[in-house]
Amino acid sequence: MQNQSTQPDFVSNACRTISGQLAEWGIAFSQDRVAQLKPDQRNELQNWINASVDADEEYREAIASLPEFMESELLEMCGALSNEGQETIIEQAINAYEADAAITENPYLFDTNAWHLWRAAFCRWHHGEPLDFPGEQTKDAIEIENQNLVSEIQQTLIQIAPQLSQAERTLKQICHQLKQQVQLTHQLCESFESSAETVPAVEENVSLNHEKEDAQKSSRAAPTTGYSSIVRIPVTGPETNRVEVYLLQDNQGQWRAGHLWSVEADLRTGQLSRGSRQPDQQQIAYPTETEALINEVISLSQSLIGVPEIERQIIDYLNLLEEFPGQIAVCRACQRHYIDDGLSETDCCPTCFEKLDSTAKL
Repeated sequence: MQNQSTQPDFVSNACRTISGQLAEWGIAFSQDRVAQLKPDQRNELQNWINASVDADEEYREAIASLPEFMESELLEMCGALSNEGQETIIEQAINAYEADAAITENPYLFDTNAWHLWRAAFCRWHHGEPLDFPGEQTKDAIEIENQNLVSEIQQTLIQIAPQLSQAERTLKQICHQLKQQVQLTHQLCESFESSAETVPAVEENVSLNHEKEDAQKSSRAAPTTGYSSIVRIPVTGPETNRVEVYLLQDNQGQWRAGHLWSVEADLRTGQLSRGSRQPDQQQIAYPTETEALINEVISLSQSLIGVPEIERQIIDYLNLLEEFPGQIAVCRACQRHYIDDGLSETDCCPTCFEKLDSTAKL
C-alpha cells in the first residue's frame, strides 16, 4: 500500500517539474498534458530541457528541435509568429541582450526560422562575433521569393500560351496530314490488285448482279485481248463491303472500265446498296489504263452508291490518283500497283525491289 501511494506522487512531481521548466521556455504545456506522455517520452523531453538549459547558460546558438511527439503541441507555444525582416529580428535580439532580458522572453516560436535567427544573433553578440547571415532567410522571405518566382513563370506562360497553342495545332495538322498520306499510299499499294484473267472470269464476277448475259453480248461486240485488271477501292465497314473497278483492254489497245459495289447502307437493318456496270457496257474507250481507272472512279464518286461515308472515301481515293498522274505502275513481281517516282529504273515496287536486292547480295 505504501508503494502504491508514493508512485503517483513521484509521477506528479515529475510532471509538475517538466511543465514548469517548459513554461520558463515560453512553452505552454500543462501538468495534465505531461502526465499523458509515456515514461520514455517524459525522459526524452526532460533530456531536451536539460540540454537546452546548458546551451542557454553557455550561450550556444544551436538548441535541438523539440522531440517529434511534441510537434502537435507547437501551436500551443507562447510567442508570436513574425513576418518581420532579418534586420529587425537581429536588432531585437541585440536589444534583448543589452537590456539583460531573459532569453526565454524571445517573441518567436522555437520551430520558426525567426527564432533560430534571433537566437544566433543573441549569442553572437554576446561572443562579439559578426552578425552577417548571408545564407539565412526567414521562412516568410523564402515563401515570398517562391511566390514571386511562380508569378513570373505564370506571366511568361500566359505570354507564350498563344504561341504554344498555335504550334500544337500546327503540329497536329502536320501529323494528321502525314498519317493520312502514309495510310492512303499504303492502301493504294495494297488495293491495286492486278492479275491476268480471261474474259469469262471477269464476266463471272460481274454476274453477281445478274448481268452475265449482257456482258457476254457486249464482249462479242467489243473483242478484247484477254487482259483485264481488278482494282479494289479501300472503304470502311464490314469486310463484305466491296467497291471494285474492272478494267478491260480491247484488241486495239484501248481500255474500258466498269464497276461493282456492294456495301452496307444501314447498320441497323443490314440493308445493302448494290450496283454494277460492265466494262463492255462503257461506250468510251481510253488510251491508258490509268485514265480509264480515274474516269470510272469519278463516276462512282457521283452519289451512285447512296452512302455518304463511302462516297467521301472514294473521293479521297480519287484525289490520290489525281495527285500522282502518270506515276502509277504495276510491279512485275507482285502485280500490285505502286507510285513510281521515276527515280528507279526497275519495274518493281520498293518492297519487291528490296527483297530482290537482298537476295542478290546473298
